[in-house]
Order: sequence, then C-alpha cells, then structure tokens
Amino acid sequence: MEAIVERTSRRITVSMSTRRWNRMLQLEQAYKLAQTIKRSMKQAETAPKLTVEQAIKHLEEL
Repeated sequence: MEAIVERTSRRITVSMSTRRWNRMLQLEQAYKLAQTIKRSMKQAETAPKLTVEQAIKHLEEL
C-alpha cells in the first residue's frame, strides 16, 4: 500500500514497497513499448506498398 508523505502544488512524495515500485516501472516500460508499437503500426499503414522485387532490394540495401 502506498501513502502520500508530502504534497505540494508541484510535487507529490509517495512511500511504497520496492515490489510495488518495481511493478510500476514494469508497467511504465510496457506502456512506452505499446506506444511505440502503435506509432509504428500507423506508420506502416501509411507507407507506400512495395512489390516483391522492391522489398528484396530494400532488404539487400540494409
């Protein structure tokens, strides 16, 4: 369980267990990864379609 230790107009200080803190860090990383995947999916939808030959040429250039 977490408890607010101090609260100002610009900052909140919270006390929590290390287990809960680590879980919050994992959730934050998962959220950032999901944002990246969503952004890349939108980019893939708007990217021009390639033929098989163009795709192979592009892969060879990498």
